[in-house]
Amino acid sequence: MAENQGKTTMNYASIAIAAVEALVENGPVIVEDISALLKPLKEGRAPTADEWTFAEKQLDAANAAVQAG
Repeated sequence: MAENQGKTTMNYASIAIAAVEALVENGPVIVEDISALLKPLKEGRAPTADEWTFAEKQLDAANAAVQAG
């Protein structure tokens, strides 16, 4: 059990480090993407078709990055 705990912690640490590195490298783009994703919520409206497509692409990219480790 303790061995699995160590592996889980190491995998999480690797993912967290990669995520932080990606954030640092892509900071301005990430801020723009987050703003775009939050825009319909801030405006109190449903997202447009283009906003839905963008959000789905962002989710797919995030999932691929996590899977790649």
